[in-house]
Amino acid sequence: MKRSTMLFSLLGALVLSLCFTVGYAQCDGDNASYLYYGAKSNSPCKTGFALVIADSNGQHVAPTSAMTLPHFKGGNKAMCRYINKTMVYPVNLKNQRISGTTVVQAKVKADSTLSDIEVVSSSGYQEFDDEALRIVKSFPNLVPSTQSCEAQDLLAQFTINFNIEEEDERDRIKAEEAESQAMEEEIESIGPITLYFDNDYPDPRTVKETTDKQFMQLYEDYKVKKDEYMKKSTTAEAKSAVADFFDDEVYGGKDRLEKITKFLVKAMKKDKHVSFNISGFASPLAASDYNKHLSARRIESVLNYMKQAEGGFLAPYINGEKSGLSIYKNPNGEVKDNSDKNTTQGVYGLTAAKDRKIVIDNIQVR
Repeated sequence: MKRSTMLFSLLGALVLSLCFTVGYAQCDGDNASYLYYGAKSNSPCKTGFALVIADSNGQHVAPTSAMTLPHFKGGNKAMCRYINKTMVYPVNLKNQRISGTTVVQAKVKADSTLSDIEVVSSSGYQEFDDEALRIVKSFPNLVPSTQSCEAQDLLAQFTINFNIEEEDERDRIKAEEAESQAMEEEIESIGPITLYFDNDYPDPRTVKETTDKQFMQLYEDYKVKKDEYMKKSTTAEAKSAVADFFDDEVYGGKDRLEKITKFLVKAMKKDKHVSFNISGFASPLAASDYNKHLSARRIESVLNYMKQAEGGFLAPYINGEKSGLSIYKNPNGEVKDNSDKNTTQGVYGLTAAKDRKIVIDNIQVR
């Protein structure tokens, strides 16, 4: 409803019946909280809607007070958002692709509450009218009308539009939000992914930063060395810790890699954009530069697996031929810790074994 039309209607009501009624459009894009007539001043009591009267000589007298209209906190846009969020489109009418409009009248009282809520213009469908009443009855406290800065009761009418095309859009947005929430929960359930490697693999004793090996090949070769690693442990406690490391972390990392790869395929099929960090680490047995090259090869082995998994679906995304996947590589090199550099413990020790890893984290979906 345009301001000029609303102003004219309100003037008519004031002059003819002295019955104050304010009309609201549902979603007219206007964020104004008040209607104005006459000059504004710095005094809030002179800002708002005011009647201009004439004195005995026919001269207009400047208003000395003004009336503000009741409104939603945040204006019409806030009211529109509330209605769209709160509305439950009647299923029967939704299935029949029916639209309608109901006008509900309520008294906005000086204490900000609503009373005397009723339908004054029916949509022609009881389900729409009932839902419109429910929405208005659920309104939070409104900002009341004021006259000369004093709050007062005032009738207001709220137009509730049930538009099937807008309902389709609401359903689409809700579905996208639910899908995004489900994806976020899935990522959280997978968590950061840590993958472990045998010493100096892949491609031992080279300074290349690329490899044609893929992680699952390396994993299969590494996991069978569990007994060998346990034999190198000097105490029963150390043997148990190595066994737990293989059972929980080495094997578990492989499972999480499979899950995140399937997740990436699903996200790409839904035209999502996914980004993640993939960082490579090594134990500090070799020189720093060598360890960075080794870390880079470990990163490539994981990406090689992703390229081949799920029928090669992710390959064009990882290679940059298709958009939607951003991968940030960080070949950090050796982990700075207290690893025992004794050859036996530096290769087979648990601390060193935990140093040789890839970490996939900071997974973001939009």
